[in-house]
Amino acid sequence: MSTAVVYCSQTGFTEKYARWLAESLGTRAVPFADRASAGVAAAETVVFLSWFHAGGLKGARWLRSVMDARPERRYVVVGVGAYPMPSDEWPKSETDAGFEHAFPHERYPRLARFYCQGGFDFDRLCALDKLAMRAFFRMQAKEAETDPRAAFALDAMREGFDGTRREYLQPVLEHLRG
Repeated sequence: MSTAVVYCSQTGFTEKYARWLAESLGTRAVPFADRASAGVAAAETVVFLSWFHAGGLKGARWLRSVMDARPERRYVVVGVGAYPMPSDEWPKSETDAGFEHAFPHERYPRLARFYCQGGFDFDRLCALDKLAMRAFFRMQAKEAETDPRAAFALDAMREGFDGTRREYLQPVLEHLRG
């Protein structure tokens, strides 16, 4: 079965996951900019990895158009973000809203959705995102005074971090092989 792995990455964390996944599947990871030549048209399975941005996933519109044009194919989306992997302290619902915004379950009930923690590197952001993050830091500083989770997140983002782990892709691989 042929699989196309397409990724959208700004700071490199999503790209890292895409490369790991493609390596495990014996295919190549294709940057979003090269998606037209990614073999998507011929692929039986399309895996799209992207990063959460302002409540949605970058490039989601493209994947929706591909799914709408070829609904019979198998699709998987992997969202990458700064949130930790789901746990008691960080419930899955933190990322569910972003997936639902990008790919409403009612419209795409067969779409497999996975989350992997990425990282944060302020220096790799584009100028507009740097400006937005400075405003976010100011807003979070107020919330961090009373919310330990907000304080934790703010500290981690100010320092920058790489939370990627290859094992986070295991559920994705199991789904694709199952």
